[in-house]
Amino acid sequence: MLDSDTLIQHYLEGTLSDAEAEQLHDLLKAQPEIGERLLQQFDMDAMLHATKPLVASNIIRPALLPKRRFTFATVTSVAAMAACIALLGAWVLNEVLQLRPEAEETTASVAVLTRGVNLEWESAAITPGTPLSPGWLKLKSGIAQIEFYQGARVLIEGPAELQLVSSGEATCTRGKLSAQVPPQAKGFRINTPKGTIVDLGTEFGLDVSAANEEVHVFKGEVELHQPALTMKSLKEGQAMAIAGNTAMLAANASSFASLNEIDARSAMSQRFQFEKWLASSAKVNADPGLRLRFDFQDDEGSRSLRNHAVNGSQIADGSIVGASWTTGRWPGKRALEFRNVSDRVRLNIPGETKSLTLAVWVRVNGLDRSFNSLFMSERWGDRKVHWQITRDGRVRLGVAGGAGASHADHDTPVLFTPERFGRWTHLAVVFDPVTKEVRHYANGELLTRSALKSTEPLKIGIAELGNWNDRPTGGVAIRHLSGAMDEFALWDRALSDAEISTLAK
Repeated sequence: MLDSDTLIQHYLEGTLSDAEAEQLHDLLKAQPEIGERLLQQFDMDAMLHATKPLVASNIIRPALLPKRRFTFATVTSVAAMAACIALLGAWVLNEVLQLRPEAEETTASVAVLTRGVNLEWESAAITPGTPLSPGWLKLKSGIAQIEFYQGARVLIEGPAELQLVSSGEATCTRGKLSAQVPPQAKGFRINTPKGTIVDLGTEFGLDVSAANEEVHVFKGEVELHQPALTMKSLKEGQAMAIAGNTAMLAANASSFASLNEIDARSAMSQRFQFEKWLASSAKVNADPGLRLRFDFQDDEGSRSLRNHAVNGSQIADGSIVGASWTTGRWPGKRALEFRNVSDRVRLNIPGETKSLTLAVWVRVNGLDRSFNSLFMSERWGDRKVHWQITRDGRVRLGVAGGAGASHADHDTPVLFTPERFGRWTHLAVVFDPVTKEVRHYANGELLTRSALKSTEPLKIGIAELGNWNDRPTGGVAIRHLSGAMDEFALWDRALSDAEISTLAK
């Protein structure tokens, strides 16, 4: 990503690309002082000779034109003409874009992991709420509930291996599963190494072991298809081995996990996680480097967030504006919902900090704006920080330069795609002057490292959670978060990889 001086130079030389033009446009909106620098350097004579803007990027090439001296009146007239030309160019560009069909986002997912109890994966770890694309799920232990997009609901018990094929088909090569298939999902198929089960709108269980495979029908009817054999129909109360002895057996629902069981075990697991979190909070609060921690367990009628950091006496409680209380990561855990341009939490971080770590549990519902605030200093400049999510799903830590120096943006790869919306995600970012880098984390995993442009101390000052105030009066840029926050903490030291991983568990 280029700095503002380079972008301005490319503009004057007429070599600004479309991507660079978009970046410059965003910088001009966020930092008015860049616009002043641009006007100071802009060759007014170019506008007098330009008959039309370059629509693709609104570029006028002043470097190709001769220079002359102008009176103040001439410059003022040219500036007005430039504004008209720019408006005309924007109108033409808008008309062209309206004629071009908008590309729709797509998803390859066919199911969603809706619930889980004590999940331990052999394959990549998956959390409840995650949309699932075709591929293998290998569960070491625990119970996972999967809802296919056609409507079938499947419970798998670890150890198990399940391959998702489509929104109406899966293959089980190991383990136990039970399925509920409503009428609208009739025809749902489960393949096994020795046959295929086609459901006709029912409930059934499947046990695939190394020695044998059995299907048990609890309600309705299923079809059993086996290679080189006649299709068999199994009705309610019946069970059968898929290979070998084909004698009818009595269905045994008690040997398979049920929705009632996952309800009970899920509630117990959530209580355990909540109690574990409460126990660990005291240790986190006593961290000497912790300056601010909101646990969002304040009374629901409260309009402030208590700072629980033992060594955070210099930082006052946060003031809630607009945002409303909602349910957090577990039943009994509270969070704040941000929906409107008014919603925010105001706070003040006085003084300077040489190192900085920020951490938050956040549920992003959508990325409706160019910049979506997590934690942002009021206004911009003089080593202030902006922690936000861009429209394309990148997490960004922006650090303003000091004494007129240009700022630096530290971005992650794209993280928040539509598949991640609505799910709780732990985010952390570290400003580390010792290693001279910024480190981004998601759910305890390191995402990216980037070199610091400057290690000067940061000056956060007045700041906001979930929003931004860029000026005391007049129009204010809309950057509020669409989503919720469950927990927020700030340290004046650089946390290690291991410490952040522990926070995310």
